[in-house]
Amino acid sequence: MKKIFLSLISIILLLITLIIIYLSVIGYETEKFNSLLEGKVKSSFSNTKIDLKKIKIKIDIKNLSFFVTTFQPNIQYYNNKINLSKIDAYINLKSLLIGKPKIENVRIQSNETDIKELKKLIKYFKPSNFKRFVLNDIERGKINFNLEFDFIENQILNYEIDGIAKNFFLSSNKINLEKSSFIYSINKSGGEIDNIRGLVNGFQISSGNISFSNSKLLEINGNLISDLNLNKKEIDIFVEKKNLKEFENLNLIGKINSSFKINFDQTLKIIDYELEAKGGLKKGEIKFKRPKELSFIKKKIINVNLENTEYKLNISKNKKKKFNIFGSYQVNNNLFQKFKLNQIFFSNKHEFSFIGDFNDEIDIPVLNFNSENKVVNIATDFEINDNNFFIKSFKLKEGKNNIVIKNLILKNNQLIKFDKISVKTAKNDKVNNDFTIIFDKKIIIDGLKYDATNLTIFLEHQTNNNFSQKINKKISVNIKEIITNVADIIYNFNLIGNIDKGKFIKITSKGEFQDGKYLDISLKEDTATKKRVLEIYSDLPKPLLSNYKFFKGLTGGKLLVVSIYDSKGSNTNLSIENFKVKDAPGLVKLLSLADFGGMVDALSGDGLSFEKLEMKMTKDHQVLTLNELYAIGPSVSILMDGYVESKTGLVSLRGTMVPAKTLNRFLSKLPLVGDILIPKEIGEGLFGISFKMKGAPGKIRTTVNPIKTLTPRFIQKALKKSK
Repeated sequence: MKKIFLSLISIILLLITLIIIYLSVIGYETEKFNSLLEGKVKSSFSNTKIDLKKIKIKIDIKNLSFFVTTFQPNIQYYNNKINLSKIDAYINLKSLLIGKPKIENVRIQSNETDIKELKKLIKYFKPSNFKRFVLNDIERGKINFNLEFDFIENQILNYEIDGIAKNFFLSSNKINLEKSSFIYSINKSGGEIDNIRGLVNGFQISSGNISFSNSKLLEINGNLISDLNLNKKEIDIFVEKKNLKEFENLNLIGKINSSFKINFDQTLKIIDYELEAKGGLKKGEIKFKRPKELSFIKKKIINVNLENTEYKLNISKNKKKKFNIFGSYQVNNNLFQKFKLNQIFFSNKHEFSFIGDFNDEIDIPVLNFNSENKVVNIATDFEINDNNFFIKSFKLKEGKNNIVIKNLILKNNQLIKFDKISVKTAKNDKVNNDFTIIFDKKIIIDGLKYDATNLTIFLEHQTNNNFSQKINKKISVNIKEIITNVADIIYNFNLIGNIDKGKFIKITSKGEFQDGKYLDISLKEDTATKKRVLEIYSDLPKPLLSNYKFFKGLTGGKLLVVSIYDSKGSNTNLSIENFKVKDAPGLVKLLSLADFGGMVDALSGDGLSFEKLEMKMTKDHQVLTLNELYAIGPSVSILMDGYVESKTGLVSLRGTMVPAKTLNRFLSKLPLVGDILIPKEIGEGLFGISFKMKGAPGKIRTTVNPIKTLTPRFIQKALKKSK
């Protein structure tokens, strides 16, 4: 009996198992649930027509629940067919046992559907962010989906939709998605998009994911990884064209990993966003339409290249923006050098931090410093705010060369203030600058050495520059040695003075040369006329005049200069006594053309002696006018006038040159020394030359013509000097 009972139990269990397997795999076909399922769909979605084929009842072994399923259902929503492959409806077990089955869950599976067909259905949905997005932003593509609804008392409690999208084209808020594919999952509270492939604004997306939450505000979070291969035209999409107009060529090759967070309001207007983009540049090429000219960089910058560079960009709507980049860069096709740049963008200012090596030629004329293409390390922190420029710190270092600037402020290209400037440089392995400048209650310049080799040229180029017109300070200078462009050094140079609107209005200074010779400089302002009067006396003129071609080869003598300055320019009277001219190319050429005997030999030997030189000149913003230059000596006398253009350097001079013997013979014939009336016979037998010197720098042409008479002005000068 026991065996029979066990066998019966086994048969029953086997039968139940077979039924379960059959119902789970094949199912039991029936029409009893058609009306139930049709009613549920119609009650949930108005304006829906449904025609179901036979329905099978099946068992979900995993969830131990019953469900009915139907394939290829014919469902129309507002007379638009929904392309479905299957509908599963899960039935509450208790309701099924009491003969009043209730559907608590529906799962719908679609066939692949064109997005255009989906739009026909979605346009009848209630207004929502999702509806607006699909209808307005998605242009084309194909999609399939699995849609699941949970019900309580015929009310949709929750829903979830997932599926695959192929060949999608999307355009929203300047974001263009092309040729893309992805998988997605959406529910009542939000959703996710994964395995994104395609093109985003020209970027090839190799992988990516996006998630979003849908409450009162729409919040989107995402991460995209893409290859970077952009040219100038493609970069135009992301930045304003006006910011790229200065570039002739712009190419970027590398990778980018970007994460973002965007908040939309109910109208899908962006109210907040955060973006982080990081990656590496295998190669970057930048070429300017017009070469960039930067202060103290000798050559104009034509192109900049990047190599093996990493970067990170952080952008947000309501927070500061950050950009960090480091790697290797190249200027004008020189060797690649290491660098690191940090940039912070605020609404009204940009902060920069740069440290790196630089091997293009740096030239600072005012210091007679040139890097000579050696690798220079530069570290700087600065800030740009509208037209204001604030250098928090600047450090240049190369071997023995160190230049440090602290807290320098420029406004509209005008110097406002700085804390301290320290300079220590070397030339030919010898220190040529070692001094500091402190900007406090007064400007204090103190140090061991200053190289003034190019100071005169530098000041001439800055004549029209209003760089320092905001400076109103007293100044004190104490430099032990000042190097000039000749062998002579100025020792123990001291200066006190006043600066008003960037210009000296008062100076008292003294310096010393070797052998007890000295330099005395004074500047005073006439309070009535506001004109400044500069007086310079020196026992050694050469260091002060060596930059002027007029005085090439001058040695010895005593110098007195009196200049009167105003806003229009200057008037200068200069005199030099008892000096020589030696190895002066211009004078050598002139004497050679004139064929003046042994004077050329004298120039290359001990030099030609002159008793006195007087010069009157005026200078404005455009031209230096030589009103008169008269030099008299035991061998020759010269009278000259002309002009030099400031901008072009064009020279135009003319003059008269007479040997001393001829001039003395002429003066001895005068009945009364100093007589202005010149008889006609006077001048007969005189011999001299007139000359012209004209041309651009390096191309000056000199011509001479013999003369037998002298001009009254030359005679007057000769008479005056003979007294």
